[in-house]
Amino acid sequence: MDYYNKTLKDILRWGRIGAIACIIADHLSITPLKALKDFYRSKTCERFHDRATGLYLYGDHYIAESYLMEKNMI
Repeated sequence: MDYYNKTLKDILRWGRIGAIACIIADHLSITPLKALKDFYRSKTCERFHDRATGLYLYGDHYIAESYLMEKNMI
């Protein structure tokens, strides 16, 4: 992966994923690192990265809740 030729949108998206992982971690009482790893393996994360879905336009809490619903945790 070419980390030096990323757009500002890519960099902002990565920062948002950290915030989303922290929301998930708080909700599930797990470490942010575990939440991050689990989120990256999810369909919600896949949809978040797919610009055609528009999920990246929604708030971090909404995306975290989408993940939790995907995993049947809420």
